[in-house]
Amino acid sequence: MNWIEVNGVGLRYCHRLGTGRRMVLIHEMGGSIESWLRVIEHLPGDANLICHDMRGAGLSEKIVETCNIDNHVDDLRELLKAVNFGGPVVLAGIAVGAAVAIRFASRFPSDVSHLIAMAPACGVPAQTRAATRQRARNIASQGMRGDGAALFERAFPQVLRTDTELYAAYRSRWLATDSRSLGALYGMLAEVDLTADLPQLPNRTVFVAGEHDPLRTPAEIDRLAALAPQIEALHISSGHFMSIHSPRFVARLLDAYPMDAASAASIYESFFAQPDNRVGDSGHAA
Repeated sequence: MNWIEVNGVGLRYCHRLGTGRRMVLIHEMGGSIESWLRVIEHLPGDANLICHDMRGAGLSEKIVETCNIDNHVDDLRELLKAVNFGGPVVLAGIAVGAAVAIRFASRFPSDVSHLIAMAPACGVPAQTRAATRQRARNIASQGMRGDGAALFERAFPQVLRTDTELYAAYRSRWLATDSRSLGALYGMLAEVDLTADLPQLPNRTVFVAGEHDPLRTPAEIDRLAALAPQIEALHISSGHFMSIHSPRFVARLLDAYPMDAASAASIYESFFAQPDNRVGDSGHAA
């Protein structure tokens, strides 16, 4: 792990050098570099990859007031420049991290060859923005045990708690998140609208929906994907935190999707057909 100051913020990052495909991985709200570790274990050993704690997350500098999505895009852009990690890259993100990935790919299209957006947070309906802002204020002022914990429990339903130790560890890590920073990130969602970014995304773009995700439902992912013809929508037996719930499949998708013209759906079908790649009573993707 390393730290660097770029774009006026101190960031923790991990750069695993390799001679293979270049990948950039962006974690979810409430997550950190650790969210990707079990995925990285299953990636090819020569993958050249970088991931970081977004501002306000993990061990990066915390957010004192507010932030916007372009702050996070600029942070990543300056980090990649500072460590000479040039494009085009395979760019992947989870939830809020997927939103950052989408805006990054839209602003810097020559830097991204493939985009994998899992449970992307592309905006909040107008009728729920006021409630989103209030919940963000509650999290920031009251800590992670109230609305913050309730949000986590919704995102990590019982059906996906296959590994109780993993669930307990991830829940504890979530509760240890800086509440003021998470409140700022959650409040940011009320101001995000990525609709105009979607037509600018790479020709090889997939939006992945978890069938057990109540926050970003398959129907919502289908609606978003339909806004731009190049976006493939994929439903998988997983949840909101896909790098946690289904690290083996996420690694398979990251490795296989950029290799040729195969659809994400065909990669998933091949993976899920193997009994060893289904876990728990629900048989969700490993």
